[in-house]
Amino acid sequence: MHALVLTRTQLRDMLTEAAREGASLAVASLRAELHQTPDDATLQKLRAYLADPASIANPQDHWAHRGLICQIESTTRGKPKSTAWFMKFQRQTGLNECSTRPSPAYGRRREWTFADIKLAWDAYYRQQ
Repeated sequence: MHALVLTRTQLRDMLTEAAREGASLAVASLRAELHQTPDDATLQKLRAYLADPASIANPQDHWAHRGLICQIESTTRGKPKSTAWFMKFQRQTGLNECSTRPSPAYGRRREWTFADIKLAWDAYYRQQ
């Protein structure tokens, strides 16, 4: 059996270095979150909401546009769903009949509430 004996100074230095590395990782993670685009943040929230509806208290206050809906789940080739897929999706689920708002960031682009998107998503993938 091998033993390692450290002086108080060596132990303090090791713990200090470990704390620095931990802090560095935490700061890097926070910076990555800060550099996230608003669309990326919305897409993450939407995916989380579809997986767990309890993750968002009031889904009627959260909105997403077609581009984000197409990115919820990638194709087998790892790309976002196509415009043709979205047109079929909104026709078959009735999403096109739900109320929309113009996108604050993109003007003419329409947005739907997370609640309506979830209802459509569930209906579409239960049919498949």
